[in-house]
Amino acid sequence: MGVVEAVKSVEWEQESYPQYEDFVLLPLFALFFPTVRFFLDRFVFEKVGRQLIFGKGTQVVGTESEDQRKKIRKFKESAWKCVYFLSAEIFALSVTYNEPWLTKTKFFWIGPGDQAWPDQKYKFARVGSIVLALHDATDPFLEIGKISKYRGAEALASCSFVLFVLLWVLLRLIYYPFWILWSTSYEVIMFVDKEKHKVDGPIYYYIFNTLLFSLLVLHIYWFMLMFRMLVDQIKAGGKVSEDVRSDSEDEDPHED
Repeated sequence: MGVVEAVKSVEWEQESYPQYEDFVLLPLFALFFPTVRFFLDRFVFEKVGRQLIFGKGTQVVGTESEDQRKKIRKFKESAWKCVYFLSAEIFALSVTYNEPWLTKTKFFWIGPGDQAWPDQKYKFARVGSIVLALHDATDPFLEIGKISKYRGAEALASCSFVLFVLLWVLLRLIYYPFWILWSTSYEVIMFVDKEKHKVDGPIYYYIFNTLLFSLLVLHIYWFMLMFRMLVDQIKAGGKVSEDVRSDSEDEDPHED
């Protein structure tokens, strides 16, 4: 009961430094996600996967081949990822949809009354919330495409993959570098108090921007792989091939 009361007492909209009380959420998340996945895998994804992939006539467990069991495992994996990414995106949007920094990056660094806040250490939390929202918006389409491919719905798989690539380009290769990184590398300089943060200011600036620009490098690398996949799809007459970002998926027969 104490844990429930502690969770209810959290002021979710308050910005502050991390507190010891925040750790009360860690055990909940550590138990919540594996538990939800276990029940979804066992009672939802397994049954839905068999009906979609093999039809209603194939319901008996243990009679399918190794390839069929492997396809079911892949289906459950993609179904869980799709549910997780959709849930994470909905949660991220529910937190940020009415915040000014969702549409105007200058509010990453300033508070009420357009005044620069006296301490900027935790303002990258605002940036992080938008970065997470950008990333989770694209991944559900990739998983929907995989599920469609396992089902044999090549047209839906192709449409999902095209939407995935388009969102990837718009959000991760255009919006992310030209809005988010521009704000964290240039716009922040106009608002931060350089005199007050002579030492810690540059440390936070270079550490966080190094990580954020490293993420951009990964975006570009992954896009090159997806572009290769898109070319293969065109050559195959619109048929989607395996996801080139997860080559080990076909090599591990025990993946779940």
